[in-house]
Amino acid sequence: MKLDGVEIHWFGHASFMIKGGGKVIYIDPYVLPDNPEPADIILVTHDHFDHYPPEQIAKIQREGTVIVTTESTAQKCSGDVRILKPDESVDVKGVRIHAVWAYNPNKQFHPKGYGVGFVVEISGKKIYHAGDTDVIPEMRDLEHFHLDLALLPVGGTYTMDINEALDALKLIKPKAVVPMHYNYLEGLELSRDQLEDFKKKVEEMGIKCYVLEPEA
Repeated sequence: MKLDGVEIHWFGHASFMIKGGGKVIYIDPYVLPDNPEPADIILVTHDHFDHYPPEQIAKIQREGTVIVTTESTAQKCSGDVRILKPDESVDVKGVRIHAVWAYNPNKQFHPKGYGVGFVVEISGKKIYHAGDTDVIPEMRDLEHFHLDLALLPVGGTYTMDINEALDALKLIKPKAVVPMHYNYLEGLELSRDQLEDFKKKVEEMGIKCYVLEPEA
């Protein structure tokens, strides 16, 4: 899909490529297409295997690639690695990257401070990748970004489910949303009918919803 001059490619699960302003950015590249383009920037929300896969990162990392991630994940990476904590920001190659909170309040999988989400400002657009999170109070702070697009987990089990994502959207208030983190791993299955119902409810809120087909 495109937001004006910015391309958003979903490969499946939480894996995206964003292209804009001549830059190629990957987020949580667990799933990649054959012969992926080299990365200018790689964002990794946390070090679980389905978000930080070293063998996949090796396919897209080149000399000059910048990795932005958490402190614990950074210890496993090589090359030009920048560490961001929640509420911190960095400029990389003309792209503004903000780390935001992402955690499970009532599950053991992602304790507070373990991972992050990202807001990426590129070519005049602001794109939020939530990482692995439930609905959390800090999402209220995202409204001030005036987000053009939110990439939200909806599969449940390890993150918010499809109904909780609707509650998150009431806090975040983006212009558009793409659901992610479903149908790739066991326990995260959603039917086409469930996704269509989600899309209908989102658009009743005045938010565009794009249910993408994985490109990998």
